[in-house]
Amino acid sequence: MKNLFKLEVLKTNRTLTTEEQNAFRLKFKPFLNIAGIISLCLEEEHLYIEYDPISFKSDSFKEILIAVGFPLEHEKIKLASSHMMS
Repeated sequence: MKNLFKLEVLKTNRTLTTEEQNAFRLKFKPFLNIAGIISLCLEEEHLYIEYDPISFKSDSFKEILIAVGFPLEHEKIKLASSHMMS
């Protein structure tokens, strides 16, 4: 059976402390209720998002991450912003 889910890895713009990781994990718990998100895994420098590409739009989710103060790597923020402008 073919796996229909996708995995996206977002890089942070800095290494997160253990306390920051724990705080973001608490903020991210409600995100698991967003349609299409299968799982989230946060490490010191990466956020792994497993999702259903049919019902989940990663660009919109990146904007949510920015809004809650998640430190996305600067290039990712520009990429998301420039994509929305076109």
